[in-house]
Amino acid sequence: MRIEELLAPEALASIEAAVGRAERTTSSEIVPMLVERSDSYADVRAGVAALLAFAAGAVWLALWPRLARWTVPTQICVFAALVWLLHWRPLLRALLPARLRRERVQRAAALAFHHGGIHSTRERTGILLYVSLLEHQVVVLADEGIHARVGEGTWDDVVTRVLDGIRSGRADDGLVEAIRLCGEHLAAHFPRRDDDENELADRPRGA
Repeated sequence: MRIEELLAPEALASIEAAVGRAERTTSSEIVPMLVERSDSYADVRAGVAALLAFAAGAVWLALWPRLARWTVPTQICVFAALVWLLHWRPLLRALLPARLRRERVQRAAALAFHHGGIHSTRERTGILLYVSLLEHQVVVLADEGIHARVGEGTWDDVVTRVLDGIRSGRADDGLVEAIRLCGEHLAAHFPRRDDDENELADRPRGA
């Protein structure tokens, strides 16, 4: 599923509005980010294609030994076809081990956190709500100012709301509810200050 299939333009506006409402109660900055995938998985696609191309060559030699000169061309064709075929999202996802998906999503979320300036808020209280569609993964990354006061398990319900929304076909509602919960958790520890400024844009990134 692609982002435009999951969220209509009006849904993105609803998510942006939810961020604005949540941030009116807290000095923290909430940044939702949606990506279609967290990695190209070129290494996985090439590795699987190479393995199967090698196997195809062995089968070719076993069945048609007199046509041995065509073994390498056959392997090249099989490899190219498989690399192309493995761009198909459902097949690629089925081949990805759960541990690898988690590692790549976590790495991509960490990069987005730093490259997006979420670590540079005034009191180090930025939080990233990162949703990766191919892997069906949601990561909540909080800056060090939040970590000092809020336990890691606090964000489990936020992740659950997003995933439940996607599974039920109401991703926008799930994200809006998750952002609301983020605001509640953050407001308890970081209430909005009189001189608070909106340091990071409210619109979802990546969408």
